[in-house]
Amino acid sequence: MFKFDFGIEDDEVTVPQQEADLTQNEVQPETFANLSLAQLLDALPPLISYSPLPIPLSSRRETATLARRDLFDARFQLISEGGNDEPTTESSAPVSALNFLDVPSDIVPGVYEGGLKTWECSLDLVDYLDGLENPGNSYFSGKHILEVGCGTGMPSVYILYQLFCGSLSNASTYVHLQDYNASVLKLITFPNIILAWYMSPASAEYRASAPEECPPPDSTLPGELPITPALKSAFSGSLTSHNINLAFSSGSWESLTAHLDVKSDIVLTSETIYRTEALPALIALLRKACTNTQPLCLVAAKVLYFGVGGGISEFVRTLESKGMALRGCAGKAESVWERKLGVGRKIMRIEWA
Repeated sequence: MFKFDFGIEDDEVTVPQQEADLTQNEVQPETFANLSLAQLLDALPPLISYSPLPIPLSSRRETATLARRDLFDARFQLISEGGNDEPTTESSAPVSALNFLDVPSDIVPGVYEGGLKTWECSLDLVDYLDGLENPGNSYFSGKHILEVGCGTGMPSVYILYQLFCGSLSNASTYVHLQDYNASVLKLITFPNIILAWYMSPASAEYRASAPEECPPPDSTLPGELPITPALKSAFSGSLTSHNINLAFSSGSWESLTAHLDVKSDIVLTSETIYRTEALPALIALLRKACTNTQPLCLVAAKVLYFGVGGGISEFVRTLESKGMALRGCAGKAESVWERKLGVGRKIMRIEWA
């Protein structure tokens, strides 16, 4: 169920049978689309309401806190804009993004894939990525990073926050975020990136000249951030000075695979293996993104997704299957992080055959 406190979701994924039958029979997958930085800046509301998201870090036995846009705030923006219809294929009817907030299920296959929620395995990825960092020398600087099925984008938001906190670099860093729904990127993912920048030292010059009503750069406190032309300009300037390039795309995994022409050093995905019928497309996309030398490919997931049948065993079986081998996409999964309490969760590193 959607929760308007925007809490972390650890319950089972549910797909009502009527909606599942409808989407499987009638809805065509969303086609690939790039969203430019200018489009996303223009889509920002005048004010972003946010709350702290604490993330336990096992390597440091500390808690990191990221600021995250409130779900009710995104809903209010949609209402004020009249629904903001989701782009659709020619064969499907327009779908209002407001429906994603009001449907009583976690996912509607082929229509909405849960990206407005923050799922706990994405925070597991943040924990693991934090252990890769070296003080004074960011592990992520100069790399090409792709997050597949990003949703609220917490792993990438964490990476960008670390880059904004670091020194200026001559090496170009590329961060590409993909979600099935363009509205998720506009309403949640990109605002979270803006918040990460604002909470970092990179925004210090802007904050020094900003009006008094701007909140303190403290991600442990809830607040409201006014979005002004000066803020947008300062954010764009920080991307340039830190040599950070952002890319955003929406659509199905098949459509992204067809358009993907950049080799990635780091490929991340979390909570994306819950539908068994979608596993071949996901694995093919991960494989194509990982044509670089010794890429780091991490898949974070629950051991089992109650209600839809997917899980780690089915993912590994598909990854190692003869069918994927014939497509040149077979691989092996090594568990690099695990939590056994409650519903088990793992992070797997994928090595390709």
